[in-house]
Amino acid sequence: MRAQTDSLRPAPVVTRGDIGILLIGAGAAYLAQGADQRVRDVVRGAQWQQVAAADAAAAFGNAWGQPGVVTLGAALWLGGRHWRDPTAAAAGLRALEAITISGVVTKVLKGSFGRARPRVSPNDAWDVALGRGFSFTDSDYEAFPSGHATAAFAFASAVTSELARRGSKRTVGIGTATFALATLTAYARMHTDAHWLSDVTMGAAIGTAAGLAVTRWHATRPGNRFDGLLLGADAQGATVGARFTWR
Repeated sequence: MRAQTDSLRPAPVVTRGDIGILLIGAGAAYLAQGADQRVRDVVRGAQWQQVAAADAAAAFGNAWGQPGVVTLGAALWLGGRHWRDPTAAAAGLRALEAITISGVVTKVLKGSFGRARPRVSPNDAWDVALGRGFSFTDSDYEAFPSGHATAAFAFASAVTSELARRGSKRTVGIGTATFALATLTAYARMHTDAHWLSDVTMGAAIGTAAGLAVTRWHATRPGNRFDGLLLGADAQGATVGARFTWR
């Protein structure tokens, strides 16, 4: 009985694991920064830019990162509520929470670093001026980190984690698909010259950490008021679904 009580002990908002993911992401972004110029030269080269399939993939990846994941998250949440599928509803809501939280973090970092997008400063991969990114009218200096990549990885992380927690048999398949789409979004941002490699690397880390943190927070606080209001009492159960069959 004690073990069960301990497993439900409320987890802190930020854990060492979350910090570890962010530190790994920051380290990877630092290493990627050294290759930013070379990677851009390849991705923006004729061998990629003149391939119709690459353009189509980039267009889809951009749309998936924004507004795709927000739209799908809302559809899962509202659809799950309507069809009384707590798994779909919870997965959608967790995705929206993770996207929102990670989006705030990313926006603050964008403004703070004030890094120029590659299309603005193509020959200087570290054109940074602290505070320059805080602008409501100009996004040219909001490169680091990538907001699209952050949102896409937050969606993948939150949905996969929530499905795993509820014992869904489709966790692996959906997790593989959503993380693959998030990776496509990261490529799309470089293909369209909106971000450097290090931008999307850091965005991926922030989004992943946010998805895990949100799911863990709720898992250790069953019956919290937030879920009671937005998911209803039936969402506290494990997996009783109707039409949105994720199990």
